[in-house]
Amino acid sequence: MTGAVASAPAEGLLRGRRMLVTGAASGIGKAVVEACRRAGAETTAVDLHPSEGVVGCDVRSESAVMALFRTADPYPTDVVHCAGIASTEPIEDISLELWHSIIETNLTGSFLIGREFVRSLNGPGTVTFIASAGGLRGAANYTAYGASKFGVVGLMRCMALELAPRGIRVNAVCPSGVRTPMVEGTLEQEATRTGVPIDVLRRGEDEVVPLGHMAEPEDVADVCVFLASDLARHVAGAALLVDGAQNA
Repeated sequence: MTGAVASAPAEGLLRGRRMLVTGAASGIGKAVVEACRRAGAETTAVDLHPSEGVVGCDVRSESAVMALFRTADPYPTDVVHCAGIASTEPIEDISLELWHSIIETNLTGSFLIGREFVRSLNGPGTVTFIASAGGLRGAANYTAYGASKFGVVGLMRCMALELAPRGIRVNAVCPSGVRTPMVEGTLEQEATRTGVPIDVLRRGEDEVVPLGHMAEPEDVADVCVFLASDLARHVAGAALLVDGAQNA
């Protein structure tokens, strides 16, 4: 069983807002860009790999992130930070190189994007990090990824407390499995390591969700639109699960 794509956000919900979305070339980030634009926001798409309509930026690089915001015109009112990577290995197989790559992309990248955005933000705004259900509870064979996402949730909570008096709301969206190229890549890794057919692994990802199926990127994107909107005007410091009751 697969879920239907979520309905489009209410027209005009983000009218007048200027969104910047990282990790925008595929998966959740691409869906967030589309959802923000449908909701009326002027939206800048950012990704490691630039393309037509997508600005290039390596979120691991302090100088690149500083340049991204220094040259932003007009300056964004809201950021949704989706850029991230994942890998699945038993802890004894995780190289230090892989550990650094995941931590630098997922956690350091979140810090740099959040820091540079609020340094020059005049007036109220929002920061939404894409964390993970794996940042709220442990998962076997996801040590580096889980550690990075626990870090993102901690970063979000500290920023939320510090920035709330300035009218800046900071939150995190914590999905479980989402049907994206990144998740497909981890399933392929798991299939190679365990010998379990990938179709069986995909079916298992659906079966563990009480709603009956993995999330689609649009399911997460619509939550990001909500958090940036005035409908969530008193929501700050929240790690919001989007997991079909999997962690209830």
